[in-house]
Amino acid sequence: MGKLTFVQWQKHDVKGDRPFKKGAVGAGLVRALSVTLAVFLMMGFVVTVTNLPVYNFSQAILLTILVSAVVGGVGAGAAAGIRGWQHGGMTGLVYGMLFVVVAGALLGLPVVDPVLMTLAMAVLGTVGGIVGVNLAAVRKRTVSRRYLGSCK
Repeated sequence: MGKLTFVQWQKHDVKGDRPFKKGAVGAGLVRALSVTLAVFLMMGFVVTVTNLPVYNFSQAILLTILVSAVVGGVGAGAAAGIRGWQHGGMTGLVYGMLFVVVAGALLGLPVVDPVLMTLAMAVLGTVGGIVGVNLAAVRKRTVSRRYLGSCK
């Protein structure tokens, strides 16, 4: 586990150092919503094309939403380059709250346990953020930026 990065510390009061990057959370939310929308469109296509009398997609919908939280966390961690657990966790939390509000309040769909669901999505987003920070392409980009910025 010598090459995994859970937290990458930076000096404070350095030009360009921001402890929390809102744009990274936004990028993660866009990725999570894109995955959810794509899978839901595929499910709609299956319903349109096939001729079955009853469809039960509840497990597939739950799995899609949880996987979308992980994908959003990976996107946020990769976009931030630092503190993937923080950016991914915030992405999962916001995505979970957004899902509970949209599904529960606006659409009237039953949400089994909104607090547990939101907490699970935050935890999965945190795991995704840790994975996103540790992607090889992100590490190369972050390291090259750090060394290029210090050369004057």
